Amino acid sequence: MATPFRNAGRLKEIMADYYAQGAQAKERGVPVVWVTAVFPVEIVYAAGLFPYYPENFGALAAARKVTEKLSAAAEARGYYADLCGYARCGLGDAYAKEHPVGEIVRPDLVFSCNTQCGSLQKWFEEAGRFYRVPYFLLDAPFIEGASTTLIKRYFVEQMEEMIDFIEVYTGRQFDFDRLLEVLALANEACRLWNEILETAALTPAPFGFFDACFHMAPIVTLRGTPAAVAYYRELKKELEERIEKKISAVPNERFKIYWDHLPVWPRLRWFAELFAENGALVAVSQYTHSWTHRFDLERPLESMAETYTEQFVNRGFDYRVQLKIDMMKKYKVDGFVLFSNRSCKPTSFGLYDKQKIISERTGLPGIVFEADMADQRYFTEEQIRWKFSIFFEQLQKRA
Repeated sequence: MATPFRNAGRLKEIMADYYAQGAQAKERGVPVVWVTAVFPVEIVYAAGLFPYYPENFGALAAARKVTEKLSAAAEARGYYADLCGYARCGLGDAYAKEHPVGEIVRPDLVFSCNTQCGSLQKWFEEAGRFYRVPYFLLDAPFIEGASTTLIKRYFVEQMEEMIDFIEVYTGRQFDFDRLLEVLALANEACRLWNEILETAALTPAPFGFFDACFHMAPIVTLRGTPAAVAYYRELKKELEERIEKKISAVPNERFKIYWDHLPVWPRLRWFAELFAENGALVAVSQYTHSWTHRFDLERPLESMAETYTEQFVNRGFDYRVQLKIDMMKKYKVDGFVLFSNRSCKPTSFGLYDKQKIISERTGLPGIVFEADMADQRYFTEEQIRWKFSIFFEQLQKRA
């Protein structure tokens, strides 16, 4: 059994404080803004607004295994069961009389960005109608091949329009000097987070993907704040101590694995134990590396446009395949797992083709399994365990 992180308690404290601030925002005269995960939240922080992530609410509901209950409330209102699990949790909580993970924070503004998927923008549009608040969509063109100057300029103009929108709503001029301060803090937090993730390349490694899924909350919700920087400084210090004491994330680590995109939140521990039992560390994923940003303070809006439009979820098939291969090579993995996520269809596009291409180019064994990141109704334990047993046998034969 892996040694628990002492920073886990601190993480619970700062996230509890974050949610408490959201609940108390109106009392403090701070507008609450719903935002998506791949969104220039630094602008929201610089404007003095409180950013709230309904996707995190969905992940928390999934981790606490109450997705089905919240989904039932959404489905009873006519929302389809094959919508994104996060969306069904958020929509269901809005209608539900009981709130098993606490009531989702009501927004004053709703902002979304379509670099992730179509579900988010429609979910947030519906939320704007339900809560009767203004909705702003930050539009980003899909990048099939290489990005272009036109795409970047278009997104900069979108952010400038959003800043105008905020100024009209708040009645205050936007503070660009404050934006630079926020971006500097974001740079530091992202640098620390990236260095923490890279410890998974060590053998044995003190940290892995399932650890990252637990510790990633501040880099998403608090990026651009002193709290995120302080947390990751302490976590990095703890990892350095673990390296010195040779404390590994997976005892007797034999294999490193690439995991594609999100985890199955209600089965996070189950998967962690399954891999550990087979001496395998899930070392790297595009998902947890999605917040290793670097902003140029000399050209803040332009660098934000590059960062947020060029995320892998907004890129074409060939780019995604090559990015996976590059990460596999960097972390010297022995195999890869592609998660066909029922809730997140854009990330699951063409996975069987990707499996074939990646194995042909790298010689690595890979597996595609199907489930849902949030909803356990679509998790078949026996079938998934059987699939993974074959995968682990392949790893053993190659050892």
